[in-house]
Amino acid sequence: MNGHSDIVGEETALELARFLERHPAVARVNYAGLPSHTGHARAARLFEGFGAVLSFELKKGVTAAERFMANVRLPVIAPSVGGVETLLTRPATTSHAGMTPEQRQRRKISDALIRVSVGIEGARDLIEDFAQALVA
Repeated sequence: MNGHSDIVGEETALELARFLERHPAVARVNYAGLPSHTGHARAARLFEGFGAVLSFELKKGVTAAERFMANVRLPVIAPSVGGVETLLTRPATTSHAGMTPEQRQRRKISDALIRVSVGIEGARDLIEDFAQALVA
């Protein structure tokens, strides 16, 4: 880890991933810091931490993902990830938009997948924001 902001982002990412994993609207959370992640043990052996980037899918698909993205207040909606503020992107409409739906499906990139790059905002603030957006 390279400094305080990396540690804060990583701690917040883990708290956010735990919150999302328990939320009834969420189908799947991809974050190696979660013990439920298939690569958790290997990542724990290989790395000093798990980083600040995660992704998740909503059970109700694309419409729910679009509604969630429209209702979050803190994160910046961006075509890619990286910055001090929390950023959200939907790979199906940004980084992987050039692929066919079938190609994305083979790579397990659903149209409802949301990628999160956690920034320096507080975990409680992000969780409250995600909670209100998930029920909006």
